[in-house]
Amino acid sequence: MPTSRRRRAFGQHFLKDEKVISTIVRTTFECISETGARAVLEIGPGKGAITRALLEEFAARPNLERFLIVEKDARLADEWVEQGKKIPRVEVITADFLDVESSIYLSTEPLVVVSNLPYSAGTAILQELATHPTLIPSMVLMFQAEVAARLRATPGEKAWGSLSLWMQNLWDIKKLLSVPPSAFIPPPDVNSEVVVLHARKARKIKPAGAVSAEELAHWDTQWEKLIRIPFLHRRKMLRSGLPKGSVWKEALENAGIDGTRRAEDLEWSDWQNWMNALHSLTFKFNHS
Repeated sequence: MPTSRRRRAFGQHFLKDEKVISTIVRTTFECISETGARAVLEIGPGKGAITRALLEEFAARPNLERFLIVEKDARLADEWVEQGKKIPRVEVITADFLDVESSIYLSTEPLVVVSNLPYSAGTAILQELATHPTLIPSMVLMFQAEVAARLRATPGEKAWGSLSLWMQNLWDIKKLLSVPPSAFIPPPDVNSEVVVLHARKARKIKPAGAVSAEELAHWDTQWEKLIRIPFLHRRKMLRSGLPKGSVWKEALENAGIDGTRRAEDLEWSDWQNWMNALHSLTFKFNHS
């Protein structure tokens, strides 16, 4: 997947806008109802602007088996431990989410995730969650607006890039609402946005026909490499930005894609053709 710098700073902006809170909570439980989820995961509840409303609705739904809270601020986590004692089925983990083994939060699935993600680690957390589309059918997440724009971007847009490709290959992503700085205490210097993500039933870019687990793993590895490299020099033509003599350049030619085009202008069909050609070259080579 696209790489992200991992940072550990605590978020210090707490949500206060009741309309935003109610919309997030309502949408989360709509996702739960639509997907038949058995559990809820909230990451970084902070002072609990969203959490309290989530817990109130959760308590009224005995069919839900688990509400898991992950909070790395020990002081805040202790408060949620006390709150959790009042409601059965609530668990609290005091840890950086990126240090939590996925088997812990995925032990009850399907799982719906909700979070006002910290700006400093939001993309890294998203990418960890997004690797489990079969177990996490839906997510309701708040990001810095700039990040949300990258997630929702379409080919040709300035925000379109490797993150857009990687995420949209596995997830349908829609804007839920814009969140201005005034919705927080203290107000941040940037706008935020809440997006709703639904796992796709099938990838957009996929091998043709049935493939073995080994071949699918190889495909995924090559796909993640392919979508990173052309965007390293996004303003260059593909033939100039790709390493000379590389397998990516050979695959580009085999796919019949004009080398004077730029990565940001390629359509999904172009990526499929390029990936088909790359897989044909690399998988056969590795198994010859």
